[in-house]
Amino acid sequence: MSSTLPFTESKFDIVDELLRQQQSLSAVEQFSALHDADDSVIAPAQEQYYRRLLPATPPSADQQFAFEVDLDQCSGCKACVVACHTLNGLDEDESWRRVGTITIGEVLPAQTPLEKLSSNGSLTNESSPSLSLPTVGHVTTACHHCEDPGCLNGCPVRAYEKDPLTGIVRHLDDQCIGCKYCMMMCPYEVPQYSERLGIVRKCDMCHQRLSVGEAPACVQACPNEAIAIKLVDRGAVFDDGQRLAPDAPLSEITKPSTRYKSVRREAVAAAVPQDRGVDEVAESHWPLAVMLVATQISVGIILVERTLSLGWVMAGAGTSERLTQVSALVALLIGGIGLNVAPLHLGRPLRAWRIFLGLRTSWLSREAVILGKYMGLLGAATVLLWMPAFADYVPESISTWIPDWAGKAALGLSIVTGIVGLYCSAMIYIATNRELWRSGRTLGRFFATGLVAGLTLVAAMASFLGSGTSGAVLGLAAVGVVIVKIIWEWQIHLGAIERCNDKDRRSADLIKGHMKPLRNGRIISAAVGGFVVLLASVISPVSPLIAGSMLLIGAASLMSGEMLERLLYFKSVVYDRMPGTF
Repeated sequence: MSSTLPFTESKFDIVDELLRQQQSLSAVEQFSALHDADDSVIAPAQEQYYRRLLPATPPSADQQFAFEVDLDQCSGCKACVVACHTLNGLDEDESWRRVGTITIGEVLPAQTPLEKLSSNGSLTNESSPSLSLPTVGHVTTACHHCEDPGCLNGCPVRAYEKDPLTGIVRHLDDQCIGCKYCMMMCPYEVPQYSERLGIVRKCDMCHQRLSVGEAPACVQACPNEAIAIKLVDRGAVFDDGQRLAPDAPLSEITKPSTRYKSVRREAVAAAVPQDRGVDEVAESHWPLAVMLVATQISVGIILVERTLSLGWVMAGAGTSERLTQVSALVALLIGGIGLNVAPLHLGRPLRAWRIFLGLRTSWLSREAVILGKYMGLLGAATVLLWMPAFADYVPESISTWIPDWAGKAALGLSIVTGIVGLYCSAMIYIATNRELWRSGRTLGRFFATGLVAGLTLVAAMASFLGSGTSGAVLGLAAVGVVIVKIIWEWQIHLGAIERCNDKDRRSADLIKGHMKPLRNGRIISAAVGGFVVLLASVISPVSPLIAGSMLLIGAASLMSGEMLERLLYFKSVVYDRMPGTF
């Protein structure tokens, strides 16, 4: 019989052994001993292959790190994409580096006979001896660590920083609230939203690897050494119309640091991205659409009511205190609904209180702060205006201390603040440099929405309160604004726009194709609402109560149309992009 114990009765315990080893020498001590013993031992195993792809010295005060891509060496294998995804632990549908495809060279006519091609693939036609078959090229792209990064400038919570030593633009995950505004501000579509985490993330050039002399994952993984890290001078000047690659955004917008090189520079510059003309429906951002329309309606109601009251005063007819009270209350409720729906757009809504941090650079911060002030002033005005109706419940010491004009003064201040807030709302999208969202289009849309809804709702309230003539005038004015606005939209993207520029045409194609139900709904809502409001305006002097009910129905239809128009505004936007990244 064997004198040894069976395995199940062994006294050896792996946990005890590991604990004993841990107590004898910690991981930090092991690393320190290894480092002191021989520096070469801890050098990365692949350093000999990528050492020449990294700068020999750190950047000076007027330099920064930048990607350099050799387009002639990129084969489109996407090893860089896989390495980046694996090292950074990205989600399945998340990618910080992408590879696009371009067609370089002349495109042969479809009817070109095969016998006219020589053995080297060029045309034998004597009239075009230099014409050759097109070739396929690849463009790998990641964050360009711009000198003037749009993501950093637009972030309302300062979740981005540009390292003053290396120039690397880093995203601070713990600061992010998931508002996605950096995704709009970046013309290169670099920031990626993680549904799992509720935040945005992006390439940081593997700064933790660079800090110890190791190459970023994409640089180290490329089998053709097509990607390298170089030092570039800060303050680079870009020529008008200069782009990183065919169809890429204008470089002067954010001043990207990435450099693309090729011995076929002119041919590459004239290349055609294989995704040219391929546009997808963008995100609807429906909570933002609700917030925008609601705040614009709120400001429009107050503006129209104050203008109507001023007209009455100038005509010597006096004002309606009840109309002022009701208008303020309705505007407060609608604006409050909009601002409470807006946080649904955030990945981390409980951190929305940080939104004021980017006030110095971000239009989103400015909008949030100023519209918050607007709602505060409007709330105070509403309370003061309604105070006489509840005089029996208000202590006399308070009612005598507050002057009679305080409510209307607060209401007037709220109008000014609200208009500034709507301007900030428009600038959020104008600042992205997207063609469809340019100032003329955005400001016109936003203020016209407030005017349409404001005129219709105040007309309904005036009719209910017995002023049928005022209701009729305001209703007819609303119909006129609706007609002008819908004709304007038809010329922009709802109808045929052969005379418009390329991006407007592409947006119109999306709307008339993928978003046809929204387009039809927008047109029908405007037509039905306008007709009902017109009919109500005609009968308002005769039957104000019936007209008021009809005006409310017409207002509901018109506001539904404005909501659909705002969804089209978000979903139909198209813009320049890096090749293949759509």
